[in-house]
Amino acid sequence: MRKRLFSAVFSARAFLSPALGLLAALPAPFLATTPAMAQEQRPDFPCQVFAAQRVELASPVPGVLAEVKVERGDRVTAGQVVAQLRTEMEQAQLALAQARASADAQLRLRRARLALADRTLSRNQGLNEQRLISQQELDQIRTERDVAAMEVATATENITIARAELEQVRAALAIRTLRSPISGIVTERGLQAGEQVRDKPVMVIENVDSLHVEVALPAALFGRLRMGARGRLSFPGTGLASLITPVSLIDSVVDARSDMFGVRFVLDNRQLRIPAGLKCRAELELTP
Repeated sequence: MRKRLFSAVFSARAFLSPALGLLAALPAPFLATTPAMAQEQRPDFPCQVFAAQRVELASPVPGVLAEVKVERGDRVTAGQVVAQLRTEMEQAQLALAQARASADAQLRLRRARLALADRTLSRNQGLNEQRLISQQELDQIRTERDVAAMEVATATENITIARAELEQVRAALAIRTLRSPISGIVTERGLQAGEQVRDKPVMVIENVDSLHVEVALPAALFGRLRMGARGRLSFPGTGLASLITPVSLIDSVVDARSDMFGVRFVLDNRQLRIPAGLKCRAELELTP
């Protein structure tokens, strides 16, 4: 019985030896990419992190900066006053416009004259019926009453125009106060108090609570990436952990100059763990 077992073992070794020799002769890359032994690597591409919103805050009118209320690195909220231009001229214009808008003495005078003209016309219409005054005299009185009514309308229009001018001056004053259009962080301060404001932005504000990761892919891969496909984002040399997130945007056109199209991932960064401007690598799930 034992002799039969040893004989079977030696027979199996003799059968497997050639196969094992062939397997050992295979090149190492073939063995490494065999599905049973190692998982196939996904292609990865360079990418960069950008703030979801970036505003170069400028003034709609030229002027001189009176005050800049924030520093680089300060967090601001939408609508917050961040800078102020000098407003001495606008303040004087505002005072004048307020005086004109509130001046109603002329209107009250014209209304009093109109009331007198109405009474005079009413009395003389009765006298005309009694033939105590001529029709020509009555026509003159009626004309004077109509002129008084037009003077009231003119005074009313003047007050309406003065009030509109007041709102115009207030608007001109308001735009000299610079407010942040978004909530974010001041990343650059371009001008200081006392400097002239023209084409150069006063500051740059970025919303980094949400980040956009932009990837440029060659046109040959167009159509091989689906919306919602998951990608792995890594940040070499930073110590930051890799992230897995779905594709949120795929450009529908290819740039003619570079022969590339863009892909975007959106990251929630309310904890401010990832700084904007980082370079990264993106592993993508491409369809065959």
